[in-house]
Amino acid sequence: MLSPSRGYSYATQSVKVCARIKSDAKVVCCSQPLLINRNQAPEIMRKVSLPPKTLDLQGEFGQLGVIRSYGPGAELLQQGIPADEVYLIHEGAVKLVWAESKGKETIVGLRWRGWFLGAPAVIAARPCSSTGITLIRSVVERIPAEKFRRLLQNDPGLAWRVHQIHSRELHDQANRLGELACCSARSRLANILGRLITSSEIPTVGGNARVRSPLKKKEMAELIGVTPEHLSRLLHALKIEGHIQFRDGWIVVSDPEALATL
Repeated sequence: MLSPSRGYSYATQSVKVCARIKSDAKVVCCSQPLLINRNQAPEIMRKVSLPPKTLDLQGEFGQLGVIRSYGPGAELLQQGIPADEVYLIHEGAVKLVWAESKGKETIVGLRWRGWFLGAPAVIAARPCSSTGITLIRSVVERIPAEKFRRLLQNDPGLAWRVHQIHSRELHDQANRLGELACCSARSRLANILGRLITSSEIPTVGGNARVRSPLKKKEMAELIGVTPEHLSRLLHALKIEGHIQFRDGWIVVSDPEALATL
C-alpha cells in the first residue's frame, strides 16, 4: 500500500476527492484520474461526493489544489524539513509535534478545519518548526509551495484571509503560553475541553455539549502540561463536581459556559 504520508489516500477510504476544475482539468478520485472539460464540471461535481464542509471552504478560498483523504497517523509535515506543499484542512484534526535532538517530543498545538499547515515555512522559506500528524481521518487540500507563494503575491483577497488565519494562530499561541505560565492545570483542562467543543461542530442538545476527543490521554496531558495520572485526577474531579460526564466514549459537558469560568 502506498504511504499516506506521501499524499495517497488509504485504500479503505471511500471519500472521493477532486482538484481545481478548469478547462481540461483533472478530477482526482480515490480510484483513478478523470479528464473533463468545463461543460462537464457541474455533472462531475454532482457525482463526486465532496463533504459539505469541503464545499464551504471551496466557496471561501476557491479550489487551490488537490483534495485528499488521510487516515489517522499520516505525517503531513516533518520538523526540520522544508515544506514543498501547503495543506488546507477541510475536515479532521492535526496535531503539531515538536521534538528535541535527543528524541523527547511534545504536542505544541492542534489544527482544525480552516487552518493552513506549512504556510509559515513556505512563506519564510524555512524548515518546518514542527511535525504535523493527523489525529483522525482528515480531508486536506494540498497546494504546491510555489503556487501558494504566487497566489499570495497576486491575489489580495487570499493573502488577507491567510493573514487573518496567521493572526489568529499567533493570538492562540500567546494565550496558550500565558495559560501554561499562569493558569492552574484545572483551568487549562477546562480550556482545552472548550476548544474541543468549539471545533467539533456537534450541535448542543438541551444545553449539553458533547465531544469525542481525538487525543489519547497521554497527548491531552502533554497539551496541558501535566502527567497522565494527574489528568485522570482532574477529569475525575470535574465529573464529581457535575461539570462533565462520560457516556459511550463521549465527554458530555452539562454547562459549557460554567466550564469556561473554571
